[in-house]
Amino acid sequence: MKSLFKAFRKLMIWGTITSTLLFIGITLIQIYGRFFMVKAPSWSEEAARVAFIYAIAFAAGLAVRGSYYVDFGFLAQKLKPRLQKRLTYFVWGVTVIFIVLFTYYAIDFLMLGLIEKSPSLKYKMAISFSGIAIMGLSILVHLLDQKPKI
Repeated sequence: MKSLFKAFRKLMIWGTITSTLLFIGITLIQIYGRFFMVKAPSWSEEAARVAFIYAIAFAAGLAVRGSYYVDFGFLAQKLKPRLQKRLTYFVWGVTVIFIVLFTYYAIDFLMLGLIEKSPSLKYKMAISFSGIAIMGLSILVHLLDQKPKI
């Protein structure tokens, strides 16, 4: 099971790197187009937005794994150790439930994108909307990998 988590984590890392580099590259094309071309490429703004959405989606789970989100540990430190453990497990459980619901509705939202088309790039909006589902899945997998011990 650990090797599956490790493979998933590598996929998220490479997805983050690729999406971020695409975002930077497309943004540079957009800047060049606005300053040095008669007309900037119309696709660049939307493509940069999609690359940014994917970069955030892939990186969200990695942020959970690295504990980079806001932590109120200083409040829990005032509690007894046994209560701290229970609170940690409770917060983890509530977060998992929230992310499961989030991912479920993200997939529902993705299905709506199958009937819509992008205004400038003319692709199905499900491609953009899938970033939200990827984010939910990424966070969920990393939460399950980081399950607290009681």
